[in-house]
Amino acid sequence: MAKNGSSNQCDVAEDDSAQDTANDGDDVKSKIKTITTDLPTKSKVPQESPHAIDSTANDASSKFTVQKLKELYRNHVVDAEKKYHLHFNFCLPTDGEIKDNEFDAAPMVLLIGQYSTGKTTFVSHLLGEDFPGMHIGPEPTTDKFMALFYGGDNKNDASDNTDDKFKNGFPKKARGVHLDDDSSQSIATDDIVAARGKLVKGNTLTVTPSLPFSSLSQFGSAFLNHFVGSSSASPLLKRITFIDTPGVLSGEKQRINRTYDFSQVAKWFADRSDLILLLFDAHKLDISDEFKNVIDTITKYNDDKIRCVLNKADAVTREQLVRVYGSLMWSMGKIFDSPEVVRVYTGSYWNGALINHDFESMFDKDEQLLVRELVDLPRCAAERRVNQMVNRIRLVKVHVCILGTIRRLTPSFFGKKKARDQIINDLPTIMENVRVQFDLSKGDMPDPVEFKRCLEAFPDFSVFPSIDNVLIRRLDRLIEEDIPQIVNDAEIVASEVRLGRHKQTEEPPVDPIKEDGHETEQEYRGVPVMKQHEPSKHQHSFIRSIFTIFICLLLIAEVAHFMHYDEIAYTPSDLLNGCLKIVQQRQNQYTSGPPFTSRTSHPPKKYVTNKSPHVSNIPLSSFPSPTKTSTSGAQDEL
Repeated sequence: MAKNGSSNQCDVAEDDSAQDTANDGDDVKSKIKTITTDLPTKSKVPQESPHAIDSTANDASSKFTVQKLKELYRNHVVDAEKKYHLHFNFCLPTDGEIKDNEFDAAPMVLLIGQYSTGKTTFVSHLLGEDFPGMHIGPEPTTDKFMALFYGGDNKNDASDNTDDKFKNGFPKKARGVHLDDDSSQSIATDDIVAARGKLVKGNTLTVTPSLPFSSLSQFGSAFLNHFVGSSSASPLLKRITFIDTPGVLSGEKQRINRTYDFSQVAKWFADRSDLILLLFDAHKLDISDEFKNVIDTITKYNDDKIRCVLNKADAVTREQLVRVYGSLMWSMGKIFDSPEVVRVYTGSYWNGALINHDFESMFDKDEQLLVRELVDLPRCAAERRVNQMVNRIRLVKVHVCILGTIRRLTPSFFGKKKARDQIINDLPTIMENVRVQFDLSKGDMPDPVEFKRCLEAFPDFSVFPSIDNVLIRRLDRLIEEDIPQIVNDAEIVASEVRLGRHKQTEEPPVDPIKEDGHETEQEYRGVPVMKQHEPSKHQHSFIRSIFTIFICLLLIAEVAHFMHYDEIAYTPSDLLNGCLKIVQQRQNQYTSGPPFTSRTSHPPKKYVTNKSPHVSNIPLSSFPSPTKTSTSGAQDEL
């Protein structure tokens, strides 16, 4: 029993010691963990999320593409447009020259509609706040073109995430509280945030370098007095600029009460916009002739940008909404005259509660799709710039071919007026012949009626240059080689940013400099440099021709100086005979031959007084000495 007791005590002691050892081991591990956590560690660079890296890469690629397109347009395209008088005279996607600030501008969204269709409320609902200069009412309230751009403080830029904020649609607020169960009326319980920002007058907007409105000065003070800018601190305006337009009026008010051409101003904004929204009221779906005229004006070259928004759709019943939607689609089919269907977004874009909740899920879905399209505009800005540049170059080439052919058919002196009238009458045939001759696409050819109207503004067609084949080949090379190279280099820049090898710099471009064994400073920074074109064969041939003509003129002047130098006058036959003799002697390697005889009795004179390097000062001692003849023989020869 004692043994058993002692053995039990030993077992208990061993268990206690094992437990203490385990506890001690845990304590040691905890202490080691504490010590290792307290030790100074290397500061780790915060890793960016894949979404942020892709966004940075896309921004770098977009900036690179826009910068290279700007240089390409300045160096190769704008001179051709000026040479053939294409600015403000013919059918280009944008009237006039494309300014640098238009290349660098944020994507622009244009809102057009008849009065009281909810254009201003739509923008306010999208931004989630009021903006300076807004006025909402059932009557025609907006009497000016208003540009909404970002002008807030940048201190909270890092914390703003526009994609996350708008990924589920517009910023939602309390739609309102129903008065009772049977009533369909509602009142808004949350007011929109008070307006922040300031108003900028139209003339000031045209001289602000950071804004793309400098070309609007062509419309004069009559329009600029009805154009204002509203700067706001909304985060969405960092990426998108909205253009709110006055409502299109009906009848003579649209034409007489406005001192500027509404359609042409709307076309200017439409040509430079990335998205055009046509707003319609579900209660007033009739499309006036004036509104149809505006749509026809802005549709040229912009049909792919147009979307329709059926607003206030919650105020009608199911049956009424089906009829309204069908009527709108039928009207759009007549206006656009295209088999493609225009995208229509249906909803109620305001901050109040929905009156009818039958189509609430459909409204929310369309709202999310519309907002997603708006948010994606900055990401696709570079691709749209490339598309616009290619389209513009193709149209410039078409105009160069047509106008050059018209110049060839125009006489230089007499019969200009008769030829002008005949060209205008036969313009469709001439355009078709030009298309076949230069292998142009039929889709790039301008409308003969509109092109005829443009030509009638020129009283004399001789102002157009002749066809420049070198220019045509250069325009083809821009489309086939240069722009694809820019797109390829932009992809390289994006991949370098994703790999962390490319550093974005805000410094202006500098001249190529040899540095650290790299070819240029741009290549040292990792930015691909577009290769400059070598001079063509035609340029070399032209330079050689100029040099040859210069040498010939110089020789003629020297010969004339030699023939009338001092008291001795030589005839051209003397010079010709002397040159032939020199050539003959050189061919025979200065072998002996018949002596050189001169037609004059006087031997050639060595001129040593004049030290100028003329042909006449070449020593004539190289010629064989003439033989002496008798005086009578010389007289007979004379």
